[in-house]
Amino acid sequence: MKSSYMLSKEVARKMILVHPPEPRKDLLLSLPSQGVYIGKTRFLRTPVFWDPTKLINPHIAIIGITGSGKSYTVKTFLTRASLIWNTNAIILDWVGEYNEWVKQAGGRVINLAQERLNILDLVGLPKRSRIKQIISALDILVDLKSYPNERDEIEEALETVYYMAGSQKPSLREVTRALEKERQKKKKTGKLETQEIAEALGDACYEGKCEKPTLGSVVKVLERAGKRKAARLLKRFTAEGTDFFAGTSTMDIKKLTSSGLVCIDLHDLPSEEMRSLAGLTILQYIKELMRAEGMQKDNKQVRLFVVLDEAWKIAQDERSDVIAIVREGRKYNFSLVIATQNPSDMHKTIFSNIGTVFVLRLILKEFRDYVRSSIGYSDFIDGEISKFGVGDAAVNMIFAERQSRIMTFLMDKIDGEEPLLIYKIRGGEMIVEIEREQFVRMLYEMGLTEGQLSLLKNEFEKGDGLLDGEQLVAVLEKFGYSKPSIISFLRQLGIDEKNLIRVFSLVRMRKATKGVVNVVLDDGNG
Repeated sequence: MKSSYMLSKEVARKMILVHPPEPRKDLLLSLPSQGVYIGKTRFLRTPVFWDPTKLINPHIAIIGITGSGKSYTVKTFLTRASLIWNTNAIILDWVGEYNEWVKQAGGRVINLAQERLNILDLVGLPKRSRIKQIISALDILVDLKSYPNERDEIEEALETVYYMAGSQKPSLREVTRALEKERQKKKKTGKLETQEIAEALGDACYEGKCEKPTLGSVVKVLERAGKRKAARLLKRFTAEGTDFFAGTSTMDIKKLTSSGLVCIDLHDLPSEEMRSLAGLTILQYIKELMRAEGMQKDNKQVRLFVVLDEAWKIAQDERSDVIAIVREGRKYNFSLVIATQNPSDMHKTIFSNIGTVFVLRLILKEFRDYVRSSIGYSDFIDGEISKFGVGDAAVNMIFAERQSRIMTFLMDKIDGEEPLLIYKIRGGEMIVEIEREQFVRMLYEMGLTEGQLSLLKNEFEKGDGLLDGEQLVAVLEKFGYSKPSIISFLRQLGIDEKNLIRVFSLVRMRKATKGVVNVVLDDGNG
């Protein structure tokens, strides 16, 4: 037989039996009652079902820039899991993104800024174990390890308060007696003030007559012992206006784990420190409650989803319970869903141990490199991620069945429960896609009024969902926004520097020729 030469691209065309970079069909397919359908693979169009029984653990990470489809993916999971398995869900919402959707879906929204969460509640734990959890949380949030003496003092004060706490609430007589002592000491007469009553109740708690210990009791113990610096470290959580964690809990976390769809809105809390303490405390409570319930032998499906959205402070610290939950896999009997636009907000341990990772659109190379070094995928997939439209995804699944290699594969679109409404903005040589809902939210946060939002929506509708970047700039300028704020907004949308220059060059050129970008703001009234 005569040998012949052939170019590699010609050989590739003849390799019709080579399997594309996708997992075997039996790993992706499930009965509709056993898995959550999420879409189809790009090459073989295989339906993809998320079946936790086939995965190493039920935890999920979702990464992508603003408007890439993160919240859409979360909503798809929660909606379908509820229909299939009657699964409950608790969303710890750092930015207030899920409120309206949860209300529309018939769920419950809890604004934590209007509630109280006692971080000293035991939720079935031994006192010593709960003290360790509280100290660990403070290590992360106020860098308590940098104050070793105060750390020891706070730990001792926690032990004292737990020891002193009696089984009965203070009686009215006991509170009155403490109140009289306080007023005599300060030589006060006349009308009672709220602060005086609070101090009297605190004294009663200090004397061991509180039903449950609180952080306020701990601060009082420290102050009485002259440990002012240690008390000051905790006072940020007990001062008036920031005392969300200093009183008796007004919500029942155990009840919430079986209450269907619940959104705990943290975004009205005054600082990231407060939001993180709330998120970490609630997560610790859920972990202990679910572990106490144990796995149900006759039901291996997920019974509770817990969503952490933009929870960067507690997801990037290796001492966090988030890391422990991911490392320990299935034992806590719930699925942790972590969503973020910045992958470096998540510790690499999460990536290397989490069962499922959805990578949506990522523009910055440093972000893609961080994800790639954590879960591993080819140059081809890396290039595709930077070009993704809204809802496109690269999916990494770690299957319980041993595989020769970790498989990251491409999906066409997340096939969600509701239509994925998309706006497209043409900036220079690129077209940026963004979820309509997310785009409107960004404009609202920028300060646009309802009337201005309505006018801008009309401009998109005229172009069937597409608007040129220079038209968008012209509209925002008409609304009175400065060039720096418009540039910052376009960067948020993902328009790169080269195309930003082109957009503003077109705006300048049309102004110079008195075209001023042909935008007619029509309110629809003729």
